[in-house]
Amino acid sequence: MILINNTQDLLTSLQIEGKLDLPIRNFEIDSRKIKKNSVFFGLSGGKENGSLYAEDAIKRGASLVIVKEKFSNLLVKSPKIIYVKSPEKILITLAEIAMQRYKGFVIGVTGSNGKTTTKNILHYGIPNSFASHKNYNNEIGLPLCTLSLETKNKKAIFEMGASKFGDIDFLSKIIKPNIGIITHIGFSHLEGLNSVDGVLKVKSELINHIRKGGSAIVPEGKYLNFWRNIRSDINFYSFGLNSTASFFPSRIKTDKGRISFFIESEYLEKPIKITASLLGHHNIFNILASFAAVFASRSDIGSFVESVKNFKNSQGRLKLKNWIHGTKLIDDTYNANPDSARAAIEVLCSLKTKGKRILVFGDMKELGRFRKKLHMEIGEYAKYRGVDILIGFGNLSSHTVSSFGDNGFFFESKDNLYEFLTSKLVRGDIVLLKGSRSMEMQELIGWTD
Repeated sequence: MILINNTQDLLTSLQIEGKLDLPIRNFEIDSRKIKKNSVFFGLSGGKENGSLYAEDAIKRGASLVIVKEKFSNLLVKSPKIIYVKSPEKILITLAEIAMQRYKGFVIGVTGSNGKTTTKNILHYGIPNSFASHKNYNNEIGLPLCTLSLETKNKKAIFEMGASKFGDIDFLSKIIKPNIGIITHIGFSHLEGLNSVDGVLKVKSELINHIRKGGSAIVPEGKYLNFWRNIRSDINFYSFGLNSTASFFPSRIKTDKGRISFFIESEYLEKPIKITASLLGHHNIFNILASFAAVFASRSDIGSFVESVKNFKNSQGRLKLKNWIHGTKLIDDTYNANPDSARAAIEVLCSLKTKGKRILVFGDMKELGRFRKKLHMEIGEYAKYRGVDILIGFGNLSSHTVSSFGDNGFFFESKDNLYEFLTSKLVRGDIVLLKGSRSMEMQELIGWTD
């Protein structure tokens, strides 16, 4: 059962007059997804105004429709339509009410890289847990997720993203986590945050809203003392490669797309072996951070260890698959920033092959004044690591191709890029496909069907 499950309860909680008493099945912001007993929020965004779809939502079976009051003269009269100054603020208020009612354990995850994978590992590894959907990690997505949280969920894991200062403060204030995880501090959203120090500042907003007596799980390293100085009334656990971390790996092995290692810690009676079907050493950090949260939340460690063995990353996140002409493809098209690009290149160059290692690279977005320099550095890094051919797409990736030098090729058309790429491929080659989400690099995969 969801935490706000009938219209009378919703209206009373908002102190809005109304005698409507209908069940609530779910909450939506897209009228096309409305089913019987959904609640529809008419939000404003871009060129669309959701309030104008109120009648469509009612026809589809909505129990309640919440729209802007200025549209009251344009819509049919119905007790199911509630007029408010800001549907967006109502959504936030209901999210706060839902989280106040939730009696389970809350884990909040943020970071420049790894937050979605960490969230998914935790969700997969903790029975009866809830996790925020897909990339619903902003000021609209996260509140919507809280409204689909159910009483049967003993633990709830929320991912939080940030593109400007105050974003994590806003989101973590809604969920008030028992455990807050910062997966990584690096080059992400620099357009709005200006520098890595800005990234550190916004991600650290999470620490302020961890419940008293709760735990912060953070990377071992130069920022650890900074985080410790923010709060003295919560516990801190660190993760990293060095034995100074609260949780660290030993005896790391990789073989045929699998990784294994032992988790060592002063908090454990003996090392715990982890085996996972994940590519890349960076996923060791995601597993360590997840394990630290399992330990701090007193979840079942045995269940977590078993679940990691079968965990598979979501589409577009370092997925190794057979491709055309007897080649292998590493699909990492979900998104890109400099740190994740380097990690993906490391995976490409670590795989054994008798063929060529080819990087198909799309622009990395939201890097602000650093965009040219950071794209050039990826080209230099790819050359240093042993990439044989680099193919760029997008204005910024031209700098990547230029810094890569010989065997670097740039295209303004995906059709021409695809034609060139396929002409170069022979059996045994490995292709890494990487780029920011807006570059839609996954289209190159679809063309092979």
